Amino acid sequence: MTHPKLFRLLWAGQSLSNLADALYLLSVITMVYKLTGSALFSAFVALCRVAGQLTCGIMAPLIMDRFRLTSLIKLSQLMQVALFAVLALVAANMSVSGIPIALLLIALLSFTDGITTPVRNSLIPMYAGKNELMKANGLMSTTDQTVMLLGWAVGGILVTWLGGGTVMGLTLAMYAGALVLTLQLKEPAASSTASLGQKKPDPAGEAGLEAAAGLPELGDSGVRSGGQKIGAWASVKEGWQNIWRNKTLRLLIVMDTIEGTVGAAWIGALMLVYATEQLGRGTEWYGIINGGYFAGCIIGGLLIVAFTKRLMRRPALSIMAGAGLMGLMTLGYAATETPWVALLLVILMGPPQQLREVTRRTVFQSACPPEQLPKVMSAENTLVYSLLGLSVVLLSWMADRWGISAVYAMTGSFYLLTACLAGLNRSRLQGQAVVRDEASDTGQT
Repeated sequence: MTHPKLFRLLWAGQSLSNLADALYLLSVITMVYKLTGSALFSAFVALCRVAGQLTCGIMAPLIMDRFRLTSLIKLSQLMQVALFAVLALVAANMSVSGIPIALLLIALLSFTDGITTPVRNSLIPMYAGKNELMKANGLMSTTDQTVMLLGWAVGGILVTWLGGGTVMGLTLAMYAGALVLTLQLKEPAASSTASLGQKKPDPAGEAGLEAAAGLPELGDSGVRSGGQKIGAWASVKEGWQNIWRNKTLRLLIVMDTIEGTVGAAWIGALMLVYATEQLGRGTEWYGIINGGYFAGCIIGGLLIVAFTKRLMRRPALSIMAGAGLMGLMTLGYAATETPWVALLLVILMGPPQQLREVTRRTVFQSACPPEQLPKVMSAENTLVYSLLGLSVVLLSWMADRWGISAVYAMTGSFYLLTACLAGLNRSRLQGQAVVRDEASDTGQT
């Protein structure tokens, strides 16, 4: 790994921050539901979160033009601590009249958090290096799934035992810990930065992304040091243009779009409908199946970390096999009415789900030039959030109209479609393995 210490700091800081996210959302949802007794009001918490992240995703390219990646993630984490401290004070004496203020704070928190995913995914290749990129992505993905499982499972117990207010205080301490770790991040190459057309030293030893990539640097005014001004609209659409011009990125975005259309199949609401209507069991089976799904993803992530080198020799086969197996198992999941068979299937889905997801993420990062990666990742993130909202509406309507089985049957079919796309374009996807091997050989000579 190129910069192991920096990667560990990023990994630990983001893991702690994600755990804090899960705990505070669970606490607020619980408090809102107890005050109102309304599932609709509770759903507004998730809606405000998605709205904040989506808005940030659209505006992210404008921000990225003016700040270093590490400066962005530090500022984001600092603002999250400050905003959450206010939210914790509001929650301490929560009443029905205070719910709109809490929802506004959640939207603002999500807005500040929205920049971290594209920034994190842009920093990972810089810290891990090409040869360890898939291993780093696998570790991040495994930790994300573990944190979600702990946050929603253990968090529910903590809220019941300690109360929402106490858990909010614990969450604030986690955000503060994440901030301490994040403040130690820096960009690998040491260089100077430009501000208002003049060079000045970088006391933190951090390099701007542009300098690290060999590009003209950006000053605070959004002007290249060569004098070329970057317009707001041009900056926003730059990531999309880079995706469109790159055939490999374009293919991966098509796959993301296909699977993103049915991505909401694994949200809690639809899995709850599946457990109660298709399996004919109580709500406890929703928790069991949900836990099984996360457990399978964790197992899959660990397997990917263990067999990274073998898997990345054939990225096309990894994506095709992962999506194909996921599709077949999802079709079986749609057909079965036996609870234990459904649980076994969701656990077995974990390894192929992680295989296709981590491999695609690694190919995406490898296919994109470093100087384009932040805005390209931001564009992809915006697409993911938009598709999730569309998917929730589409699949919920399908479940009401044709039943939950039809939802998972369509989901499985869409996975198989992306497997076919990977097979038809395997030479393009496999080309990324060739690039990495050549880079590795070059580094050894």
